[in-house]
Amino acid sequence: MYHMNVRQQISKEIQLSIEALIINSKFSLTKEEYGNLVSYDFNLGNFLKEGVTFIDILKTEKLRITLLILLPQQTLPEHLHPSYLNEKGKEETIRVIYGKTKIYIEGNQNISNINLPPGNESFYTAKREINLIKDQQFTISPGMVHWFQSGSEGSVSLEFQTTVEENRNIFTNPNIT
Repeated sequence: MYHMNVRQQISKEIQLSIEALIINSKFSLTKEEYGNLVSYDFNLGNFLKEGVTFIDILKTEKLRITLLILLPQQTLPEHLHPSYLNEKGKEETIRVIYGKTKIYIEGNQNISNINLPPGNESFYTAKREINLIKDQQFTISPGMVHWFQSGSEGSVSLEFQTTVEENRNIFTNPNIT
């Protein structure tokens, strides 16, 4: 049902958890769209801690709108969208439609306790936390180091992005492919 880039297949239980988050968000997907969901573990082998599920709702030469699903406490690893050729890098606005998403960006650490994925703590350098709940949004500038983490109930967000080549993203963790 899901397209995967994970070392092991996602269990039916995890698939049902992803579907429940989408249903709870009240964002409507067709049966075909459910079949086109993509899940990544970034070749780290621990999908529940560091991973993401998404589907592109719209993708053109200049605009990309993505539904981004994070399971409870799941982290989308730290990365940035660099400039290249004539592109200044990707700008993205994330708008939460269900749950809570924490965005971490460059800048002074503003909270004392950050829940970093065990064993990969050194690959998370952005420590300024921005908490978003339903109907709140934040825009990440091109070239800004950032990462996302959901709250205890998971999160579903819409991402509005300028389209750039995703294979140019730079991840802090060199083990990510």
